[in-house]
Amino acid sequence: YHEDHFTCTHRQCGVSLATQTVFTKNGQLYCDQHYKENFLPKCAKCEEYITEACVKAMDLSWHPEHFQCYGCLVQFSGSMSYREKDSHPYCDNCYTDTVLPKCGGCNKPITDRVIKAFDTQWHVTCFVCVECKTTFEGSKNFYSVEGQPVCGPCYGVTDQ
Repeated sequence: YHEDHFTCTHRQCGVSLATQTVFTKNGQLYCDQHYKENFLPKCAKCEEYITEACVKAMDLSWHPEHFQCYGCLVQFSGSMSYREKDSHPYCDNCYTDTVLPKCGGCNKPITDRVIKAFDTQWHVTCFVCVECKTTFEGSKNFYSVEGQPVCGPCYGVTDQ
């Protein structure tokens, strides 16, 4: 190259490459800034360009050390699974502890079937009559007495 022609080919850049790092792509010369802007992904966490190893997850690119659980910050390894909530990755434990709804009876995360009553979610086995502890599984009716579930027989109602 003539020194006048040894320049970045990105649009109107034209900066001389004689004294800086030169990048080539498809036979074109690029300065550091324009090569990165056009051909390198940015990390979803730190927003820096990824120049070495790259993790692709959640339709984003990450430095491997930055692809970590949003809750506990553990770095995901190749053998770990993750779950996504609100565009954040979670390990299984943090997802269970922080994202899943909690039961109104035992306050543990609900991972299976759920009953919704009294503006709360319940495990099927936790939503029981406060008097006799019978579950309402199988669409049995319940009555609300002082904000607590009571079955028909305990409330004094008999099936007809």
